[in-house]
Amino acid sequence: MTRSTSLFVFLVAAFLSTTCHAESLRCGGQLAHIGETKADILEKCGDPAMTDSYCEPIAVNQAQGVQNGNNNVQNNIAISSCENVDIWTYNPGSGKFMTHLYFSRGQLQNIRYGKRVK
Repeated sequence: MTRSTSLFVFLVAAFLSTTCHAESLRCGGQLAHIGETKADILEKCGDPAMTDSYCEPIAVNQAQGVQNGNNNVQNNIAISSCENVDIWTYNPGSGKFMTHLYFSRGQLQNIRYGKRVK
């Protein structure tokens, strides 16, 4: 294998390995994955340093048929609602990034990284 081919293979492997880890969080010797329950995360990662929640707005369009004389009329009605999202924040320690876990419907939906801990 030529040097440029080796470098290309290394860069592709490095890129693929970093994208996979965006879907999981290492807690001690275990991995917490998207889709796991709050109980699973508590068991693997322990209690978060901080918790918060907000209501994520969702809009549902609903069609309603109405008969007006001989004509059928369809009205679209927008119903606003919201879905509760819980945020658990973990402090992994000095030099690492604050980690925010987003839960909805009791399952881990997203993992985001914040500022580096000093």
